[in-house]
Amino acid sequence: MTGTSRGVGVGIAHELLRAGATVIGCSRRPLEAMPGVEQNADWLGRSSQRVCDQGDYRAIDDFISGVVADYGRIDILVNNAGGTVPTPHVEDVPELVARMQGAPTGADDFERTVLFHSFAVQMNLISPMWFAIRVFRQMREQDGVGSIVNISSGAGHPAGSPTLVSYGAAKAGLNHLTRSLAEEWGPKARVNCLALGPTMTDNFRSFVLPKDDPTAERYFRDIPLRRAGEPAEVGRVAVFLCSGQADYINGTTIEIDGGMLPGVLYEAGLKTITDLL
Repeated sequence: MTGTSRGVGVGIAHELLRAGATVIGCSRRPLEAMPGVEQNADWLGRSSQRVCDQGDYRAIDDFISGVVADYGRIDILVNNAGGTVPTPHVEDVPELVARMQGAPTGADDFERTVLFHSFAVQMNLISPMWFAIRVFRQMREQDGVGSIVNISSGAGHPAGSPTLVSYGAAKAGLNHLTRSLAEEWGPKARVNCLALGPTMTDNFRSFVLPKDDPTAERYFRDIPLRRAGEPAEVGRVAVFLCSGQADYINGTTIEIDGGMLPGVLYEAGLKTITDLL
């Protein structure tokens, strides 16, 4: 599983552990253990946290090879790592936004902007595809049917995603990739996708919720359920898709967004960033 150092990734990992799975997570920086498992001896024994730069296909190959060497097989892949930072103007990405995203720096405004968008597409579409391909090359040699779950976003909705243009395009591609891989890889693997709406993580609190709306009442007025989702709620749907209860679900994208109306939150979500600029 990718992106298990914080947020949604930790929520999914914990729910998989709760369901009895062995979970091998990865992140860009080393951690002694997967966050939140230290006080649970059973979870600690059935999990590990490793380092993998998902922008490097050789690192992905090494990570998967290491997991197979230690555990013999891979039954589930959750492609969770990704994300972005909204930018006020697609054609001119501010230096602060690029730095917050962790994108490569550029010598001038245009280069910085190009590299920002390239990085968003790489991390949210190309790298998950690399991971899926490498894992399937293992799954096809095993008995049984593997399960791959891609974590997408409501930003990939056909209605468009201003302020998140390259990210939204990448996630739309991930939704399409999910269907294509499902058609190509059955019956050895099922491939499904979860498209998330607002989800209450530390980053969401810090970089999305407006500071002048501490209860988020105004922010969530266009979400029929009037709240954000929780990482554990995402995790429970991921567990369902990976379980025997979902054996005939393949190639679908499930929206976990409280019934969010398309396109309604982009201006509100941008305010925290514009306040910093």
